[in-house]
Amino acid sequence: MSTTNQPNKFTRFVRNNAALLLMIFCIVAIVTVVLVVSLTDNGPDSVISKPVENPNGGGDGDGGSTQKPTPAPSVKVFFQSPLDYTAVSMGYTDGTDVLFVFNSTLDTWQSHKGVDLVAEEGAEVSAMLGGTVVEVSESYGMGNVVKIDHGNNVVATYASLADVNVVQGQVVNQGDKIGTVGTTASYEFADGAHLHLEICVDGKAVDPMPYVNGQVEVEKDTSTK
Repeated sequence: MSTTNQPNKFTRFVRNNAALLLMIFCIVAIVTVVLVVSLTDNGPDSVISKPVENPNGGGDGDGGSTQKPTPAPSVKVFFQSPLDYTAVSMGYTDGTDVLFVFNSTLDTWQSHKGVDLVAEEGAEVSAMLGGTVVEVSESYGMGNVVKIDHGNNVVATYASLADVNVVQGQVVNQGDKIGTVGTTASYEFADGAHLHLEICVDGKAVDPMPYVNGQVEVEKDTSTK
């Protein structure tokens, strides 16, 4: 009797709890699959995704290499005299050691923030160093004027020119002709043909003669004129 009733009880249990048993089976199957996948991903044959490094050294979102460009080589270049002159008719006044010079045209003693280099009328005037022409103008007192930015905050003013051979914005090399000597500076007419030359560094006038005599050097980028 007991032997016959055992299968019947088991059958009834299975039939009455089929839904519960199915749910338990599904849970066990899901857990098994998750464990298998986890163990497989951590195994020696798993493939781990890594960020791709830019061979050119670029970072995320920079669109290219972040390598710094190699700086252009520079060389030491000396200023040179703008012309062959015979004398200095009026020198530079620094306001300390030399307060005034005599201006024979105006018949007065006054400050003079440049030097007057005497030369034959029509003598060639050249750029003392490479640079950019920042001004070409004409005035009653200074005559025909050319200003050149020679870099390193050095700006030269070439005045009392007869002719001008450059235009504003033009890039010139050292030794390029920019004009000729004349007598167009009315405030210095009595001194005859000469070049009135001024040098400003950081906007302040300095004695031009060390530049004229080739005693001043600057670093110039060899990739530019």
